[in-house]
Amino acid sequence: MGHLLTSEGLKPDPAKVEAILEMPSPTDVKGVKRFLGMVNYLAKFLPLLSDMTQPLRKLEDKDFEWCWLERHEKAFKTVNDYLAKAPVLAYYDVTKEVTIQCDASETGLGAVLLQEDQPIAYASRALTETQTRYAQIEKELLAIVWATNKFDQYILGREIVHIESEFSGKQFSQSLSTNRLKDCKEC
Repeated sequence: MGHLLTSEGLKPDPAKVEAILEMPSPTDVKGVKRFLGMVNYLAKFLPLLSDMTQPLRKLEDKDFEWCWLERHEKAFKTVNDYLAKAPVLAYYDVTKEVTIQCDASETGLGAVLLQEDQPIAYASRALTETQTRYAQIEKELLAIVWATNKFDQYILGREIVHIESEFSGKQFSQSLSTNRLKDCKEC
């Protein structure tokens, strides 16, 4: 499954972590795909994974000529550093309030599901090429909608769910100028 159930919470499987940490820097696209596949298996333990792996994912593009640069090595090492220090995730408790914190960057969306300030799960995804051209307010709203869909099994049917973002509702009501925002208002 990629994780261990312990008295402290959910931990990444040390054997899987060790296998990733022992991987050498990729020397071709196949190696990058192998690394990213293994890392994605443990994504729930890694905040902002899509932002960290963005330089590596560009190497997968079929129109991109292979060239391992310093930025790729830095991304590779950053992912490994985060993986080596992966947090223990708390167990979900149906009796406790739920908080979702979400954010949008230039290239990705990130979210964390929390109970009593303890992470239950992390999630992130890259923005599509079209979405990278959205205004920041649209990206922030997209992050909220995406995060609530991502963690729907934890929040559906709950009376109280806190959603925290850099996004301001006042900004939203003053900025309903695009169809994307108007469509999201119903979400």
